[in-house]
Amino acid sequence: MDLLNLIKKKSSPLKKLELAVLENNNKELKEVLENGVDPNVEIQYHGGNCALHIAAQNGYFLCVETLLEYNADPDKTNHFNLTPLYIALRRNHARCVEILLRINKPLLSIEPVWMNMDNAARVWNDAKDTMISVLIKATPDLERCRSNLRSNLFFLCKNKMMYTSLHAMYMGGYSLGPEEIQMFMNSDLESDKNFYDWVHKFNRQPQGLMHYCRLSVRRSFCGNCNVYYGVQKLPLPRLVKDYIILKDINGTDT
Repeated sequence: MDLLNLIKKKSSPLKKLELAVLENNNKELKEVLENGVDPNVEIQYHGGNCALHIAAQNGYFLCVETLLEYNADPDKTNHFNLTPLYIALRRNHARCVEILLRINKPLLSIEPVWMNMDNAARVWNDAKDTMISVLIKATPDLERCRSNLRSNLFFLCKNKMMYTSLHAMYMGGYSLGPEEIQMFMNSDLESDKNFYDWVHKFNRQPQGLMHYCRLSVRRSFCGNCNVYYGVQKLPLPRLVKDYIILKDINGTDT
């Protein structure tokens, strides 16, 4: 037996929990949790992180899923008053954010992330395309968000060339205004022109019933829950749920 395995064998249950998460070892994590270890106990005393905070910080989405299955508290804060969701947002771990949103009923739209959470500006400034697209997909209806938020979101995506997010905005019911369309038409970037061509083609072609059903279902969650959470509660096939959450627009893999 090598030294590392010997240390693990002699470790306390809480230390085994910490090591399993830090090593992204989902198999060992399940074994530790099966033995009755509480996933909500602080295992990093400097900072007050629980296992779910650590998994979210490192982007270990399989560990996040496992911990939630064993009743880890997604709303528990560490000593810095940060939840696992906010930590994942700050680190741009889009897959972890998506998983946490599935069980986060209170997050109704993208607005709390940008407007109400501490240090929201940091999330806004550092966010990548995959992260912004997840938050857009979680929003029931962007048209019902504040106008300045919609405008800021559009310019963020446009200026940083976040085309996955722009596609998600549009497929989620966001309508480009005349000035926004003109920006794409006048752009010298080939990628901007390609996006405009896609929008133009989309507007010219009649959309099928499935598209409007998708918008109706998404908008029905307004005032109740975010889309990821709401879809989980619907008795629908997995493929239909994926369609509603716009999974067909570059699903999150990071």
